[in-house]
Amino acid sequence: MTPESIIRTHWCAVLGVSEADPEDRFFELGGHSLLAIELIQRIEDDLGVPIPVDPLFTDGSLGALLAASEEAMAR
Repeated sequence: MTPESIIRTHWCAVLGVSEADPEDRFFELGGHSLLAIELIQRIEDDLGVPIPVDPLFTDGSLGALLAASEEAMAR
């Protein structure tokens, strides 16, 4: 699986949705702070790098989380 597909899979699982679009907003889909932490932890466990939670609270979109994850993996 690619990093993007891993993130999308966890996004869908945590939020209980079947599809994920980059414009989707975490909190608009029923996410809350505890789910945000769970999502980040799942992603970190699979990717093996620390992922910032900030994009979920500032922008809230899947696209922002994907971009932040790409940055974190490039370090």
